[in-house]
Amino acid sequence: MSVTKSKKPNATSIRLQGKGSPLSAAEVKTQLMERGITLKDWALGNGYAYDTVSCVVRGVHRATYGVGHRIAMQLGMKEDA
Repeated sequence: MSVTKSKKPNATSIRLQGKGSPLSAAEVKTQLMERGITLKDWALGNGYAYDTVSCVVRGVHRATYGVGHRIAMQLGMKEDA
């Protein structure tokens, strides 16, 4: 008897986008959940620390420059400047 493991989607290929405006934290979480990806999976798949991604999504990190800004851009929480 063989046991098959369900494969998770590849988190590295996920780049979220809003419809003309930046996504809110709730929209980011919803889009990831719809694709079966946790915030931790997304963070690890894209080479970021989970706690940094979590701080950006929760609004603790302002994400105006550096790593936080790159995370916000990939998650669709900021528009391209």
